[in-house]
Amino acid sequence: MRQDLSVTSAVSLVLPGTLILRGPPSGTLSIGLLVPLSGVMGIAGPSILNFALLAAEHVAERVGKVPELVVIDAGRGPDEVAALVGQLVSAGLVHGLVGAHTSDVRAAVARVVADRVPYVFTPPRERDSMRSGTIFTGSDPRMQLQRPLEWIIAHHRVRRWALIGNEYVWPRQVHRVASKVLRDLGQSVVMDRLVPLGSVDTERLLDEAGKSRAEAILLSLVGRDGINFHRQATEAGTGQRFIRLYTTFDENCLLAAGGDETGLLYSAMPSFIGQQDERHERLMELYRDRFGVSAPLPASYAEGCYDGIMLLAELQLSGLLGSMPPPVAARRVAAAGSLGGAAYAGSAVRSQLAVAEGHELLVIGNSAA
Repeated sequence: MRQDLSVTSAVSLVLPGTLILRGPPSGTLSIGLLVPLSGVMGIAGPSILNFALLAAEHVAERVGKVPELVVIDAGRGPDEVAALVGQLVSAGLVHGLVGAHTSDVRAAVARVVADRVPYVFTPPRERDSMRSGTIFTGSDPRMQLQRPLEWIIAHHRVRRWALIGNEYVWPRQVHRVASKVLRDLGQSVVMDRLVPLGSVDTERLLDEAGKSRAEAILLSLVGRDGINFHRQATEAGTGQRFIRLYTTFDENCLLAAGGDETGLLYSAMPSFIGQQDERHERLMELYRDRFGVSAPLPASYAEGCYDGIMLLAELQLSGLLGSMPPPVAARRVAAAGSLGGAAYAGSAVRSQLAVAEGHELLVIGNSAA
């Protein structure tokens, strides 16, 4: 039976300013939710927010401790976001943080948080979690790219690659790892370009890729930049010239970009809406029942945020945080196998590969699993 969306949630959504003025209510779990509500990743914000609310409601149902989500716009500049987070943490107003945003913001937030509260970062990551106080639940670039690249090379017989991404920490690491993986697979990287966020000159980049005789393009253009690149390439009629593998392109991006019918657009992400495994399908059903069929598409970044909320709640309930750093406590929770522990344990899982068909991303069997 479909849930009545007018039912009041036990979970509160509160802005940082409100929390600073009144302080946290007693008996609640105050979670700083870093979600992109603006900027290049703003398109992902609504579904991330929905999934965070769904997770918090499940925490309240299962353990009886009601979370409060402190919504922080992580689409703003890294220093601005970090300053606000630092204020909340220093005042003891949040018990922990969950972030689904770009890694330039992550790096700035991590510097001000250190290990004072647990900070769960859920998108694909660029750093080894053993070397940071941040808790990473996403895959690293090699996990994300290895098998998708192998599949595309085997099925399309390409040899020459262009790498195009945004100029910040995560795409830089993606390019470094991708270059090595491609060399190991007997491929050539004939173009490597990083462009500032919000400043993608699609015509120039495609012209350069053509002149370099690239056959395939690996794209790490985030959110709106990836959408604009695809839309402009399609309008220019160059969509069929290259195999395109995106690393940050989910169903919301594909829908906003107008879809694709070439059969040459691929995406490598932790999950896709249509993938068929029992846990994912159950989560999609819960999302539809809670928010309805017209809600924002429950894409990969949002699903990861659900896992992050569950993991943070379990950490707070474990009693481990007072005696060890958050990443160590997360590993203990994962070993115990309760609540959100599976999210941390699952960070070693490779990404899925999907091909665009109209406005859908269809998972390609188990070839990239």
